[in-house]
Amino acid sequence: MKAFLYKLTFFVGISFLFFGCNSNNNPASGFDNGILRVYMTDSPAAYSQVNIVIDSVQVHIATSDSLNGWYLLNSTPATYNLLTLVNGNYALIGQDTLSPGKYSQIRLHIGAGSNVVINGQTYPLKIPGGIQSGFKINVDENIEAGYLYNFYFDFDANRSIVVSGTSSNPQYILNPVIRIGTAAKGIISGTVFPHGVISNIWAIAGMDTSSTSTDIAGGFRLTYLNPGTYSMYIAPTDTSYKDTTLTNISVTASNTTNLGSISLTHK
Repeated sequence: MKAFLYKLTFFVGISFLFFGCNSNNNPASGFDNGILRVYMTDSPAAYSQVNIVIDSVQVHIATSDSLNGWYLLNSTPATYNLLTLVNGNYALIGQDTLSPGKYSQIRLHIGAGSNVVINGQTYPLKIPGGIQSGFKINVDENIEAGYLYNFYFDFDANRSIVVSGTSSNPQYILNPVIRIGTAAKGIISGTVFPHGVISNIWAIAGMDTSSTSTDIAGGFRLTYLNPGTYSMYIAPTDTSYKDTTLTNISVTASNTTNLGSISLTHK
């Protein structure tokens, strides 16, 4: 029996726990096939919680029409707080074996009951009909027998929630923004001082933007970055500290750029 090899890492970013898989309608199973795993991870947002209900995860084989050829990777509904999935944390949301072939899309079914929490108050997160029936992400990848394929979905919660209505009656609507890339990725990491001052962090290279926030110890990791030169903007949530901008940060494929200690200054 030959071992499965890591063939591809495809980034799109939120990560969730694996909540079971269903192979009853998949074309085959075993070592004559490939294994597909789907992960999700998140960027920070100006909310206490962003809770998303995922009803199912499916993958589509390219040789079929748009209505058929969908195979379940997961069919057990579960709720996930996206804001626990930052700084390199992710979780598996679906997995199954697939027959060799080209697969064109992955579809996430986002269900009712999703919500956001702000200052202890819970607000329903409205899901537009088209998204609720299935949010599709193009992948267009060949699955080969004997290989393990990992797909990462980087969901930007802050940019994906549209606020409408009035201040006394706000409405929160989900419009998913997901980063997609296929090249080998890099990482920016570091520690912001003083500890305990939570900061939101953005890394920007041209039109490519990634974001995260520091943990309680000040640590951060910006993952799945395309190689290039970045500027980084640090915004402390404690307004007694100044915002900080760093420039000319080089990111290379499959490497971590560690910025070490970054000290905030008082206003």
